[in-house]
Amino acid sequence: METDGPTPSAFLDIATNLLAILLIVTLFALTAPRQRDEGASQLPARPSAGPRFVEPQRERFPPFSRFYFVLADRVAVWDQEAVVAALAAAPDTRSGATWQGRFVWRPEPLVTRDIDTFQLEFRLDREAILSRSPPWSAEQTERLVDELAQDAARDRIAPVFIVHPDGLETFVPLYERLQATGQRFRWFTQRPDEPVLIGRHVAQFTHYGLYW
Repeated sequence: METDGPTPSAFLDIATNLLAILLIVTLFALTAPRQRDEGASQLPARPSAGPRFVEPQRERFPPFSRFYFVLADRVAVWDQEAVVAALAAAPDTRSGATWQGRFVWRPEPLVTRDIDTFQLEFRLDREAILSRSPPWSAEQTERLVDELAQDAARDRIAPVFIVHPDGLETFVPLYERLQATGQRFRWFTQRPDEPVLIGRHVAQFTHYGLYW
């Protein structure tokens, strides 16, 4: 026999659901003040004093490079235009010298791509740099930092420092000033008897420049 009115079991289900809701609301009401008190009693997090990690900028075309040699109390820009002029004057020799040192040009033997590759080896004449470059000073550091900032803004040129072991102390103040001003640069240590190797290869145009 069916009835149209509510059955006792339906009222029991409604009462059970209401009781569950009341229990949940009571539980939240009891735990909220305790969580607020615990959060207020905790000390604020101390800022980290560790070194800041700077992620290299991913870009398809990195800035143009200008090289500097850092020796004992000397910072000298590498005159690459003099190397180009010497190569243009005697293109068949593929080697020569400037007042800063000697170079060897190694072009690609067989050009099979639109982008030809090459490598240039340059051996620095330390005695010539030490004798013809003036001793470095704090004023010259500030002047060079300002000039590098202008070069970066105007011509998108970034410096690359080739640091010899006896030039590390000279390079430290320059490094700190460049870091403080937020400029982009690279630096490498090199033994005096090692040559500087620069060149162009296909990967420079097909991969991101992650060195900066």
